[in-house]
Amino acid sequence: MPAATPAPERLRVPHQSGAPGQVRRWLREALPDLPDEARDDLLVCATELVSNAVRHARPLPGNEVCVVYTLGPADVEVRVIDGGSRTHPHVCSVNLDSAHGRGMFIVSKLSTDWGVRTLGDGTQEVWARIPFR
Repeated sequence: MPAATPAPERLRVPHQSGAPGQVRRWLREALPDLPDEARDDLLVCATELVSNAVRHARPLPGNEVCVVYTLGPADVEVRVIDGGSRTHPHVCSVNLDSAHGRGMFIVSKLSTDWGVRTLGDGTQEVWARIPFR
């Protein structure tokens, strides 16, 4: 019989500029035993995904963004659910002179995989899987 998959943990935060900081605090407290490098990579990826949701997507009802993590045996997956947008996150060419546009490039380098799903109700879920190294 396969091992049970742990239930995902979730947090709803206001769709505003302070959301990434709230998410980082929550993840640090929720995952104290995560290996340091994996936790650091998770915090960077979650910050980028939440920042993108606040900057580029509509909020969920209640003016919120939902963040979910699932801890696996060799990685942790973080998902950010927002109200959707006209465009999907993508990796841009890195311009070292620009103050913006590096987020998904960073996520792509720190994660083993990432993606975007548009859900049936029009909401959007952006996810990244961070390995334990």
